[in-house]
Amino acid sequence: MNSLSVWLPLLLASIALAPVALGACLLLGVRLREGIEARVALLHSMLVLGATAAVLFMWRSTQTRACEVELPPLLQMHDYAWRAVLLVDPLGLTYAVLVALLYPVIVRFSMPSFFREPGSSRYWFLVTMLAAALWALCFAGNLDALFVSWELIGVSSVMLIGFFRRQVRACQNSLLALVYYRIGDFLILLAAVLIHHSFPEHRFSHFDVDAHAPNALMVGLALLGASLAKSAQLPMSPWLHRAMEGPAASSAIFYGALSVHLGPFLLLRTAKLWHEEPVVLWTMGFLGGATAVWATLVGRARPDAKTALAYSTMTQIGIMYLELAFGLHKLVGYHMFVHAGLRTWQYLRSSSLIQDFQDNPVFAASVHLRRRLFFEHLLPERVQRLFYLGAVRLFWVDAIQQHLIVRPFLAVFRCIAAAEDRLLGRPRGGESAR
Repeated sequence: MNSLSVWLPLLLASIALAPVALGACLLLGVRLREGIEARVALLHSMLVLGATAAVLFMWRSTQTRACEVELPPLLQMHDYAWRAVLLVDPLGLTYAVLVALLYPVIVRFSMPSFFREPGSSRYWFLVTMLAAALWALCFAGNLDALFVSWELIGVSSVMLIGFFRRQVRACQNSLLALVYYRIGDFLILLAAVLIHHSFPEHRFSHFDVDAHAPNALMVGLALLGASLAKSAQLPMSPWLHRAMEGPAASSAIFYGALSVHLGPFLLLRTAKLWHEEPVVLWTMGFLGGATAVWATLVGRARPDAKTALAYSTMTQIGIMYLELAFGLHKLVGYHMFVHAGLRTWQYLRSSSLIQDFQDNPVFAASVHLRRRLFFEHLLPERVQRLFYLGAVRLFWVDAIQQHLIVRPFLAVFRCIAAAEDRLLGRPRGGESAR
């Protein structure tokens, strides 16, 4: 037994303590002294940084490329045992280093912003839960362990989009994000069910053997769909610009750096399964290229900085999908690492963009120069006008999805809620009990 088998579960448990403690205080209504939550989050970020360094050191000492840690079964029923598997390899360590480097920056930036801010306790709980879930997801060795972290990241994301819950638009946008996240969660669950019923082994390290199993193509397509929902790629893109309703710091860590890159990370993690499936490769490349072109055109017509950055992020992730389709997996890793750092800085600076234009003429001149060099000036004026009008309306993708995806999805669950009310004898929504 190597040192990772002992220390990795302990490090995961210690990193989970901070969100559990802050969540328990929120649940029980315990009000901590002003600034305590921020200091807990800062200590938590240092713990994540130290734990990542410790795992990296222990992994190098094992002198193996991949090290698996199998946890005791958490659920046993008849002949089935549900157990989580942890995997330490270069891909997971790369993403863990990214989390460890960016998380302290977000915490430090947020401390003055949320000092004596209403709801700051909720913010610090959600941010620490996000960091713990992201760190655990980096070392997930099977889809079961990955799904737990995937869900926690989705829940914290939706709640941070609706952080200013007294604003109607924030609640509406968080609900829209929830719809697309739930579609992605369903596809992950579908992939997990197919893996357990069709594959001889459910670990990521054995996916090269599982690639020849029945339903391998179906699992690959389900994982691709789940990644598209998480990374806001077509046809599940319109929710990302609405997610800008949340605080700037949470936008930076979610939609510029970490959460939005989980789609390419999931595909890199499962690449052994789908890399020889032409249907998956062609679909991935087509949707990535279409998203890159669509997001570039729409982003050029956005009037505010954060929304323009959201579409720029979609464009770069679409290019990552093209790189994955061409088999450039190492390039995707480098691209993801550099892009996450750049977007974090840009999102955190987005609130000061007007001041940058006023106080820094070199910055303003460089932006204007890039705009003059854009390809749109090569097109006739009539075509430019048509593209602009289409981009302002998101090329009608948002309206089409509202009618074909969001409204039917919400209608189904309203029917389920109404049926539950009738079965339990509760008054219908909007009716007062007599």
